[in-house]
Amino acid sequence: MTFTSRTDTVTRVLAWLPIVALAIFIVTPQLSSLAYSFFRSDGSFTTSGLTGLADSGAIVAPLTRSLIVAALTVVVLVGSLVPAVVAVHLWAPRLRPVLSILCTLPLVIPAIAIVAGLSAVLRELASQGRGSLGMQISMTLQSQDLPLVLVGTYAVLCLPFTYRSIDAGLSTLPLRTLYESSAVLGASTFTTLRRVVVPNIAGSVMFSAFYTFALSIAEYTVAATLSINMLPVYLNTLSSTNFRGSITLSVLLNLTTWLLLASATVSASRFGRKTSAASRKEGSIR
Repeated sequence: MTFTSRTDTVTRVLAWLPIVALAIFIVTPQLSSLAYSFFRSDGSFTTSGLTGLADSGAIVAPLTRSLIVAALTVVVLVGSLVPAVVAVHLWAPRLRPVLSILCTLPLVIPAIAIVAGLSAVLRELASQGRGSLGMQISMTLQSQDLPLVLVGTYAVLCLPFTYRSIDAGLSTLPLRTLYESSAVLGASTFTTLRRVVVPNIAGSVMFSAFYTFALSIAEYTVAATLSINMLPVYLNTLSSTNFRGSITLSVLLNLTTWLLLASATVSASRFGRKTSAASRKEGSIR
């Protein structure tokens, strides 16, 4: 082995060391939690954590509430952000820097600061007195059955990442050419958006949807501060009465989040390859 090849081998090994160290740092706590969830101290297998969750039935309400809120957050965020970004790309490209700054602001504002301001607004509405419009709005937004305040808050928290994904997807398209061609063929703006633009950025939209759902279903700070019994809040409460069950639920929630993020990455890559292949095929036909 020559000196150059030996140096290249050492360089490749050193390049992988940070990745291996990060993988160990992330995976080790998960494996430890998984072992505690399904194995007793004597090494015997147990499902007491799962059966305890199923028998109590208390998990049903927070789980259902979390799923509904996460789904609504995806609909609200993707349904409003895609048309907004498309409109800026088409008709107001000079506003792209402004929109970018506005959409990335939640990155520099801690979640606890956002929820603190939100709590002050809700208290101010409620202070208008029983039966007032402000009190009704405050109670509706904080309803335990459907806490709409979380939908809006989670949409804001997910905004920077979803905006970057959708903006990057649109930046790779000849958007004005597609829009004008569709308009010449008689399609309305909504039809163009639904049948031309969205299919071409399907990877970015899928990533945004999966990411938003994963973050919404696992977020704790906002729900706990507003005293809304979502799944992560229930998990924290459960730890005082059924610690093994809380660890089991935490492991399942982490695995679900990882699967959603992995699905987002795979979906984005797959749709991106399809779009590139279709573009190359169209170019070769022309």
